[in-house]
Amino acid sequence: MKTLKVLLIGAHGRTGRLIAGRLHEAATPFRAMLRKSAHKSEFAAMGAEIVLGDLANDFSHAFDDITHVIYAAGSADTDSVHEERAIDRDAVMRTADYAKRRRVQQLVVISALSAFYPERSGFALRHYSRMKREADEYVAHRGVPYAILRPGPLSDGPAHGAVALAGELTKHTPEVSRADVARIALQCVTLGISNRMIAFAGGDEPIDILLDSLRFEPARSLRHAAPTSR
Repeated sequence: MKTLKVLLIGAHGRTGRLIAGRLHEAATPFRAMLRKSAHKSEFAAMGAEIVLGDLANDFSHAFDDITHVIYAAGSADTDSVHEERAIDRDAVMRTADYAKRRRVQQLVVISALSAFYPERSGFALRHYSRMKREADEYVAHRGVPYAILRPGPLSDGPAHGAVALAGELTKHTPEVSRADVARIALQCVTLGISNRMIAFAGGDEPIDILLDSLRFEPARSLRHAAPTSR
């Protein structure tokens, strides 16, 4: 059996850096995939292996000797339809393909709560949400053990340590901190939570209790989730 090693895609993003920090604190071996060599030192200081890769091209070399993958890349900070298609859909699909080929034990994808009903999103989010949805559906049917996380609106605030399951993004959906998303992503790996879609927003249920319940009562997440297709 391979020794656990996590490939972190999107390591230099806001959520990715928080995940990297948690991997480092947990002494979990990981490889940070970066687009620019200028960012190497930050992750080398955490003890990470570094691999350079471009999501717009073949990055299958990053998967050598990897057991788990966390996809934390996203185009949320751009307004480009091309970037949304490339990063939020196409690269996720290729990640699932590479993971399948390399027999990765688990793929964790950070998606978005708006992916449930892209057509209900505001104009600025509609295409982004549709790309997220198409990627999620591909991952769920690719035959790789997966955990798809659909957090609500993200904040850069401190970790709250608690969230609430959610089923749809509305104007009243509470924000959830990236720090809490990072924690959930890593705990999906350490707890072996697979073949689950977990949709959540800010709330008051302790993360440990929530994830533990989903391990033993997987249908709980489905009761809060919107249908996968309409």
